[in-house]
Amino acid sequence: MTKAITIKDIAKDAGVCIKTVSRVINNYPHVSEDIRKRVWQSVDAFGYIPNEMGKRLALRKNGHPVRIGDIGCILFSNYEKYSEPYTAEILDELDRVLLKMGIRNHFTYTLDELADRSLFINTVNPNVIGGCLLIGLSDQHMAEIDKIRKKVKCLVLLGRIKNNTVSCVHPDGFMGGFLATNYLINMGHRRIGCIVGYLEKHSDTKLRFNGYKKALEEAGIPYDEALVKEGKFSIEEAVKATDSLLKMDTLPTAIYSVSDPMSIGVYKAIQKKGLQIPRDISVISFDNINLAPHLYPALTTIGMDKKEMVKMALQVLISEMEGKGTPGIKITFPVELIERQSCRKLA
Repeated sequence: MTKAITIKDIAKDAGVCIKTVSRVINNYPHVSEDIRKRVWQSVDAFGYIPNEMGKRLALRKNGHPVRIGDIGCILFSNYEKYSEPYTAEILDELDRVLLKMGIRNHFTYTLDELADRSLFINTVNPNVIGGCLLIGLSDQHMAEIDKIRKKVKCLVLLGRIKNNTVSCVHPDGFMGGFLATNYLINMGHRRIGCIVGYLEKHSDTKLRFNGYKKALEEAGIPYDEALVKEGKFSIEEAVKATDSLLKMDTLPTAIYSVSDPMSIGVYKAIQKKGLQIPRDISVISFDNINLAPHLYPALTTIGMDKKEMVKMALQVLISEMEGKGTPGIKITFPVELIERQSCRKLA
């Protein structure tokens, strides 16, 4: 049986005392950069995992193990944990479902926050959690996902990536993009702007964007890349993206945003320009956040059952934690058009 690596082994390899290793791992001050570097090199070389939090506990039913440990939640770096509307709704539902299941969400961090090595090693730790729910990560994050998976084997993504070893639960982005754009086309719009998150980096964006392009193609409308701008999943960046569309010699008659939070930026830019929605420009979006019907005018958008998506993602994660599930399954949730007041039919 392989001997477990202890903090004593790390101290011996790095040539420091146990207390110094603890100070480095917990990011305490008053340790030189040279010593920190040596300690982290030893940690990496041995694959050391801190055990201060104690071993995972098995919840039992009739004496048999049911599921193991708590979970952690890791977000796409651009998402604000509690102020970004879509993420806040997902996390709120996550808390509700976990409470019913008797499981604890041990942490919620963004990828940027977990760049802190002390935070990463102490939280993304199989002695602390049994699995991780990833939110909004994409193909561009595979290096980070692989790093997480070396520590915690069970991962489920609320979102979509091409990798066939990570389970994904996501809305049908392609169909949503097609429905949104086709709706505008049927209302007489042919010059339709599109605010994407990241054009080349984000899988969900690509699906929602490809649905937009397919609807144009089927309607015989030439694709114009000048009408497509990156909003980087940020309200402020969506304002800038929309501003650039509004500086064109011929304005779009409608704008499709691939996420509702970015639509807030679209609204802001249009109204700042002195234009009215939908009189001057129609707006349609994707996500159906709780705020959507309260924007003025109420936002027409693509919706999905976010509560059921969260439940399904957790069911898949727990199944993998129990050793029953097969990593790499892809579950696509249907979407629907939610018609409100932000689009108008052209004469």
